Amino acid sequence: MRFALVALIWLIMVGGLTLYIRQRDSRLPPAIQTPTAEAVPLEDYVLEITPTFSPEPDPFALKGDPADSASLVVRLGGRELFSTGKALTAGRTITVQPLTGLVAGHNELYLQAAPPPGEALQDHAVRVRLLQGARLIFDQTLWGVSGATVAGAIPFNLDKRAEAGHDH
Repeated sequence: MRFALVALIWLIMVGGLTLYIRQRDSRLPPAIQTPTAEAVPLEDYVLEITPTFSPEPDPFALKGDPADSASLVVRLGGRELFSTGKALTAGRTITVQPLTGLVAGHNELYLQAAPPPGEALQDHAVRVRLLQGARLIFDQTLWGVSGATVAGAIPFNLDKRAEAGHDH
């Protein structure tokens, strides 16, 4: 008799819990459909990077990852677009073209530039511009204070309708 009573109690508890979970899940709103990212034509996008200092490889970076010791790194959505381990010239514009991975909608560009150790107390800046032909998509300046590495993310949106509106 005790065994039957324990089995009945377990059946009521597990069955009730199962019924509750099914009822709760049936009242949830439908899942939100994420829009698919549609690639934009990349033949006329140009990224211009102009540092106000001479980026140099970080002498204190670990030697395992080449991107950590690079003087300038540019990433788009976690994918590396440009990286160099050489010292660059101050004021000289670096052009990155073609830009692969741009999508209609939200994009995010990440830039990191290491200033020379001799300029440890100076403020530094990097101007970043994205152009589509002659049209300016964004023009933003990233700052590093007191010799800190200049790094930052630049979010921007590309409109699909504006891309389709011009002729090539």
